[in-house]
Amino acid sequence: MNEITGICSEESYSKDAILFEKDEEAKCLYILLEGTVKLVIKNGGSIIYHLKEPGEIFGWSSMVEHGCYTASGICSTNLKAIKIEKEKLNKIFNKHPDVGFKVLKRLAGVISRRLSNAYRDLLSARSTDTYHTFIWLVQLFIK
Repeated sequence: MNEITGICSEESYSKDAILFEKDEEAKCLYILLEGTVKLVIKNGGSIIYHLKEPGEIFGWSSMVEHGCYTASGICSTNLKAIKIEKEKLNKIFNKHPDVGFKVLKRLAGVISRRLSNAYRDLLSARSTDTYHTFIWLVQLFIK
């Protein structure tokens, strides 16, 4: 863990700064210290996921095989984050695979929670849309 601490840098970013773009090569992992970052996915419509709790991890795409960011990371406020370069972290994981395994397990938990939240939000939005469509149809037939 001391080796990992040695490759971390605390960075400050201004509001609206772009940390990374969707589909760009993922070179860094971040840990939120202060502020709010939004992860934005645009593909026709937009999905925005806000991170504001200290300790939240983002840029995890740098730790998976695909290696490209799945969203754009944009500062919603002034931001402080710990930045960890993928190449340096991978060197440590190669020397200490047990540590790498623990970190990847924790990242899997982060990904799982975000996916569950996304599913919940999607289902919630669909039920709202279904409800409004149903009300519109009822009103159409009553008139």
